[in-house]
Amino acid sequence: MATKNVTLEKFYISEKFDENRNISFNLKKANQKSFKNFENFSEALTEFIELSEKSKNNTRVWFHRDGAYRGSVGLEKAKLILEKVTGEKVKNEEAIDYLEKENLVEKTLPKKPSKISVKKDNEEHVEFSSENLPKSVFGLEKIYNQAIFDAILSERGSRRLATHKTKTRGEVSGSGKKPWDQKHTGNARAGSLRSPIFVGGGKVFGPTTERNYNLKINKKTRRNALLSALTLLAKDHAVLVKEYSLSKISTRELLIKLNEDKIASLNKVLLVSNNETVFLSARNLPNVTVTKVTSLSVESLLAADVLVISSDDVKYLEGLVK
Repeated sequence: MATKNVTLEKFYISEKFDENRNISFNLKKANQKSFKNFENFSEALTEFIELSEKSKNNTRVWFHRDGAYRGSVGLEKAKLILEKVTGEKVKNEEAIDYLEKENLVEKTLPKKPSKISVKKDNEEHVEFSSENLPKSVFGLEKIYNQAIFDAILSERGSRRLATHKTKTRGEVSGSGKKPWDQKHTGNARAGSLRSPIFVGGGKVFGPTTERNYNLKINKKTRRNALLSALTLLAKDHAVLVKEYSLSKISTRELLIKLNEDKIASLNKVLLVSNNETVFLSARNLPNVTVTKVTSLSVESLLAADVLVISSDDVKYLEGLVK
């Protein structure tokens, strides 16, 4: 059984001019300093074809003109080019130009700029109807961007713990003895080596555990931010009104239900549920987050690819607006 060749041998055919502007062609193999010079383009191409047929690897030749590469071809395409160039008696100085005009060479396409995207290219785009969703919750006429920003800062601040701390002069280890006499030493007065002016002394105005990072936000601002995030999801047709119920704790069973709605492969699935069985079943799913309707965060709504919420929880949100 023949093995598949994965090694690619690269060759280059480039124009060369002497002092009298007489053209010739150099055939060079990649990563080698030696090359062969030919008076005619067809001779250089014939040499490449012969070397390719003897080689056990895949081969390819790149054509070089005016300081730039003009395209490349493999062995079979090179044979076709040789027939056309010799059959139509193309001049040497027009040979590489002729290949470009006739589209006989393959050119590498420029790389497309990378785009920042939350979703993967192989993900399925799923849309859900938003016609039956209450407009008071999912149909806000104005999106409150500033309220969203303030709400996210408040949510992050409430989760932040003041665990960083430095020791004061009353907490560092060391003696409280006066280091030297008060007078007649030539030194400045000092009462303790634990003073911040000495190495190993306490820190002045350092962080303490009494720091509070909570940021106050008005109830109306918080509500506008929440409704704005829900409206953005509804505009993207990313709200599924459905309640998942499981007979037992089973990640597999929950995954099957998510797959039935074609949302199992999404990056961020936000599942609103009070069911403890659903919560425990989703612990091993890295792309599924389960939360109660009373604990909905604006940041999680903005990051979600789809929101799965029950009709009872939708009514609860409607009650917040009234």
